[in-house]
Parts: sequence; structure tokens; C-alpha cells
Amino acid sequence: MKKHRLKAKVEPSYTVSLNIGSRRIVGELEASMLKAIDQTGSFSQAARTLDLSYAFLWNTISQIEKSLNEKIVTSERGGTKGGRADLTDKGNVLLQTYLELDSRVHRFLKGDTSTERRFPQAGRVRPDLSFVGSHCVVVEKILSSLHDTNPKMTYQMVNVGSWAGLTAMMLREADIAGIHIFDEEESAYNEPLLSKYWLSKTCALIRGYKRQQCLMVRKGNPKRIKRVDDLLRDDVKLANRNVGSGTRMLLDRKLKELAKKKRTSFDALTRQIRGYDSEMMTHRDVAIAVVSRRADVGVGLTSMAEEMKLEAIPLAEEVYDFLVERRLRNPYVQRFFNVLSSKHFQSQVESSTSGIRFLRETGRVVLG
Repeated sequence: MKKHRLKAKVEPSYTVSLNIGSRRIVGELEASMLKAIDQTGSFSQAARTLDLSYAFLWNTISQIEKSLNEKIVTSERGGTKGGRADLTDKGNVLLQTYLELDSRVHRFLKGDTSTERRFPQAGRVRPDLSFVGSHCVVVEKILSSLHDTNPKMTYQMVNVGSWAGLTAMMLREADIAGIHIFDEEESAYNEPLLSKYWLSKTCALIRGYKRQQCLMVRKGNPKRIKRVDDLLRDDVKLANRNVGSGTRMLLDRKLKELAKKKRTSFDALTRQIRGYDSEMMTHRDVAIAVVSRRADVGVGLTSMAEEMKLEAIPLAEEVYDFLVERRLRNPYVQRFFNVLSSKHFQSQVESSTSGIRFLRETGRVVLG
């Protein structure tokens, strides 16, 4: 049969939206509004940035809040210091959810296969176990252990960050999501998510373990990097994680603290950092960038720094947990947590992997 080709170059296009039923809540325009408010800290400046009227932007945000019955922006009127507008935690998760979904669709249309997948049998058949979320070497070890004991098992590991894992659970596109998201209102990792972000009825939170995050530098620390302040130096280049990853949020939290100390804005501070806008999908990608001298420093797991023979400057200890469907209908999910709960497995990991600390509740349901 003769093949017919189009003379004109045809490329795929797409639109992404977050809906309630058939009603669109956030699309490209609404997401750009939220992003502009987040960046400028002002309704009026956001409207000017987007060339929109103040009233239109205000009404659009109000309609979203009315549809969700949730505040997504808090604002203060003028005065001696001028007005202020900030995304609430719910506004932030709404924006991050949209951005992650848009990014995933974009990567799919480009045919990007950079996310890590392991299928003993190739094809589009749904794997026995699908993990989406924050990259972690312990998860790699668990999946490897499961596959060793059951070679016919197929699994998928998609390392795209904590917010994408959260989104995947919302969309029921994953069996397990790995997350480490710090809630500043509650001063707690992960647990506030279920009640705040509409997951209480569908998901359970299973306790993971504590991980140490660090500044990764080459052996001998040639640039004499000691703390986050050193990222502002002209001779230092950063390898940063992707937007939506818990590691990037950790760094941003540290930078916001530094900005407050220096009495400047977060945006002004990040503009001084060479490489701040870089986005790497895994801790391993960051470590490789430092090893290959494409960057002088990166934020990542102490365990990864050790694996890649880099020096680790401790930054913070965080809680890494797992979101699962409440019913645990997939038997491979239970097997995953059987491995995680095994004292033998925990002992092996702690003796061979720096910066990992298992807890008394590891492997247990803590919410849901």
C-alpha cells in the first residue's frame, strides 16, 4: 500500500486543565495568574505583568476559590508598606499540580524517555507496580529486591518529584507515591497533605524513614563551600532539582530564610545564584553534574554523595513517606511494604547507605 505523507509539517499541540467534573478550574491563563502573583507578591503587579485588568484577575481568582471552597490567595490592602498577596498552601499545590501535569504531557509529546522505567517485557502494558514521585535510593533497593524474588514482576519507577507523585495519586495513575513535602503552617512533613489536599477519603500515608539532605561538592571541596550563603558567590555554580521536587522546596525554604536575614526578596536572591533555574530530575543527575564539573555544588541525598564519591555538607534531615490507595488492592504494594518493614532489609540499608534512618513506625499506616 502506498504511503501518503503530508507536505506541511504537522506538530502536536495540547491544552491542560484541572477540572471539577466537566468544569474547568485552572488552565494555562489561570496558572499564569497564580504564578505571577507568587512571583510579584501583588495582584496589581501580577495584572500588569500579564497585561490584564486588575478586576479581571481578581474576579478569576475569586471564582476559583468559590469553586473549590478554599482560599488560594491571601492578600493585605495597602498602607504604609503597600499591599501584599501570597499563595496559600492550597494555592501553591494547585499551581504545582498544574505545572507538573503540563510538564508531563509536554515530555510525552516530545517522546522524552528520560524518566527511569524498568520493564522486563517492553510495551505499553500497565506494569505490576507503578511508583511515581521523589527519587530515593531506598526505593530503588526495594524494587530491586522485589524483582530479584519475582523476576516476572514488571515495575515502573518515574522520578519526577514529590508534587508529581501527589498529582499521580490524585489522578490514580500510580500505585505508590514517594513524597517529602514540608507544610510550613503545621511545621510537619507529609501528614497535613491528606486533609489539606483532598486525599483523606482515597489515600493512606505510610511511614517511610528519615533521610539526610546535603550540599554535594567534589572531593577536597575546591570551592570551600560551607553553607547555603556560598551559593550566592560569583565563582559557584549550582545544579538544582526540578520544580515540584521536595529537595527544591527544601532549598527554597533555606533561601527564603536567608533572604529574610539579608532583608531582600527571594526572587532577588535567586537571581544571584548561577544555575538556580537548572532542573534535574534525580539526585543522581545532580551528583553527575557535580562530578563532571558542570556544576560546583548540588543539593541532594547524603547517600547519593557517598555513592558518587562526593563530599557531603549536611543541610537537613527530612521525613520521606509513601502515599497509597487506602484499599491496598494491588498485592505488589503490600509486598513493597513487607520489604520496607523487614528488619533484615533495614539493617542492610543502614549499614551500607549513609544518611538513612529507619523509624519505629516505618512501614506502618500513620494516616488514612
